[in-house]
Amino acid sequence: MPIPANIIANADDLGFSESVNNAILMCFEEGYINSTSLMTDTPDFEATVELIHQNPVIKNIGIHVDLAQFRPLTDFKENFLDADGNWDVYKTNKVLLSLSTPAKTAFSREINAQIERAISKKVNIVHLDSHLHLHTLPAFYKLFLASAKKYKLKLRLAQTFNEGSYLKFYYRKYINNLIKKSGLNYADGFETVSRFLEYKSHQQKSKVEIMLHPDLDSSGALTDHFDDSTMSDWLVFLKGQ
Repeated sequence: MPIPANIIANADDLGFSESVNNAILMCFEEGYINSTSLMTDTPDFEATVELIHQNPVIKNIGIHVDLAQFRPLTDFKENFLDADGNWDVYKTNKVLLSLSTPAKTAFSREINAQIERAISKKVNIVHLDSHLHLHTLPAFYKLFLASAKKYKLKLRLAQTFNEGSYLKFYYRKYINNLIKKSGLNYADGFETVSRFLEYKSHQQKSKVEIMLHPDLDSSGALTDHFDDSTMSDWLVFLKGQ
């Protein structure tokens, strides 16, 4: 049942909630994952840091930068927040081409603050990605590349397969080439579990990252809070090896 040697099975959203944290810890203990990404702007951050330090099985930790849901760590003044001061994903997810110079500065400060909060708690950080993949948007990817270089972190690629849109496919290929040329890529490819299973990526020689969102349902059973079939399909694959 071991994870194939060329696969990074990453659990996103560590720190999102107590149930997510417990599910991710369970997945590490059972050998279902070998990497995770930590959110540092959530109410559960301090408890999550304690969980990490008490459980060395939680390893290969990255920063899951949030520009989509919770409250910024910095004194963010740009118009990307809702009425309660939380990120407004309907605004940040619509940034297609460019940002003003003040907005670029503000977002860079926030990205770096989220990274530094983990470092200040002596969490060993090795990679970088983002909540809802906002780091792959045209206005943001250069900011994330700069932060990855600054803190010597590996960066998640955009999805490396064609989902039916050649425009998206070639755009993602372009930014992935930039990441790879910088030597910052966390893997050679990034896929969903369904794509991984369909194309038998574990049989390749290249390193592939797949993404999971472990959580526990109301009965305490392991699920995926983004798509329950993702977790069940992944476990069937692991147990069938």
